[in-house]
Amino acid sequence: MLLIKFDKMQSLGNDFVMVDLDQFSRKPLWGADFFRKICDRNYGIGCDTAVLYQKSNDGSQVQAEFFNADGSEAEICGNAARCLGSLMKERYGKPKFLLKAGGKICPILAEDEISVDMGKPSFDPEDIGFSKPVPDPLSVTEHLPCDADVSVASCISVGNPHLVLFVPEAPTAERTASLAKMSENSLFRNKINVSAAFVKSENEIILSVFERGAGPTLACGSGACAAVAVARLKGLVKSEKVRVYQRGGILTVSVDNEGNILQSGPASFVFCGEIYL
Repeated sequence: MLLIKFDKMQSLGNDFVMVDLDQFSRKPLWGADFFRKICDRNYGIGCDTAVLYQKSNDGSQVQAEFFNADGSEAEICGNAARCLGSLMKERYGKPKFLLKAGGKICPILAEDEISVDMGKPSFDPEDIGFSKPVPDPLSVTEHLPCDADVSVASCISVGNPHLVLFVPEAPTAERTASLAKMSENSLFRNKINVSAAFVKSENEIILSVFERGAGPTLACGSGACAAVAVARLKGLVKSEKVRVYQRGGILTVSVDNEGNILQSGPASFVFCGEIYL
């Protein structure tokens, strides 16, 4: 058994167990069972995602890995990135650093809110994980059993893959659950995050997300980025800054002149502790 020190963090109700790898002389070789135990809300600590991170000596960079509640690895997590921003600022006095995760480098700035530059979205079939050729990732309705009221079905990667479905009214938990089955559609080699999005106004989107490997969550940072990126490309929103409403709260997502996506919102400490696993 190994004693593990951890921090529990949350952003908009999306919660994380953060494990600093500097506490170990060498990185433990943990498998999927370990992460399932950590995330289990009855027999473990309880969270949507477990995060392993390691700081550079000067704190200017943080390398991170993200593991879902089912034990699978995620490329990146937008809300967890902001939680790392809060942790680095409050505990280590580093309000600005570079996050390295899943092949991406994301600048993070922690001020009153935490902001993460997610970079440019990708429509590369490999990044999305298509199992067969798809001519236009922004229009995949013909490849999926979409209901008639899904006006737009688009695939995009913001560091991790998302299927964004625009619906005619604010999505309920039940509606999101009915769409979640598309996560395991054979079109996607490694499953996909599924978002139900409703455009409320030119600068407002209501969003509900079923996260691959974690299920329905109160909020999804990368899902918010994906929805705004698709909505702008499809002309569904005009504003460069969009408020995204989720069950856990509000994120602000903006797109700069170069097409980089910036997400800003709160993140906070819940508790810290130790566990033997």
